[in-house]
This record gives sequence, structure tokens and C-alpha cells, in this order.
Amino acid sequence: MQRPVGRPMKYRSIIEKLEADLLYTPASIAAFAEEANLLESTDPNRLKLAKQRIRIALGRFSNNRQFPDEGDGMVTLRGQAPTPGWFGWRWQAAIKDP
Repeated sequence: MQRPVGRPMKYRSIIEKLEADLLYTPASIAAFAEEANLLESTDPNRLKLAKQRIRIALGRFSNNRQFPDEGDGMVTLRGQAPTPGWFGWRWQAAIKDP
């Protein structure tokens, strides 16, 4: 029997709930998690910290999994310049590949 390597993906449950044909950035995934009530706390300070941790972890994840730098398209979040985003199916495929 083959044992899994490393620790399990912490945000797998959030990524699994993404819509396959929508574009996401690490920040938009953090916002999605908050809107879908997938974060454990209701305390504003803890929510802010949790969202920051998601953004950092998924930024590293997309880099480590060699997502294309130019993204699959551009995502515009309120108050920010357009930034590269990747389809939900790409995020979901990346959590399935070891």
C-alpha cells in the first residue's frame, strides 16, 4: 500500500467547491470562502487573518504547480488592477496531482 507523501492540502475543501469555468485568483478564492461560509470564525480579525493565509498559501500553490504566469484570463477585484486568474478546473486538477 502506497502512503501519501507530505501533508494533505489544507484548502482542498474550498478548491473543490469552485466552479470549473470561472476565473479565480488566490484573493478571489479567499473571498469565495468567506461568502460561502467556509471559514470557521466570525470574528473580523480572525477572518482577515484566515483570508490572508489563504491568499499566501494559494499564491505559493499556483507558483509551485507552475500555473501559467499570464493566467487563463484577467480578473478584476474591486479596488485593484486586473490580475491573472486561472479557471476553477485548473485549481481542481492541481489538487488531484501529487
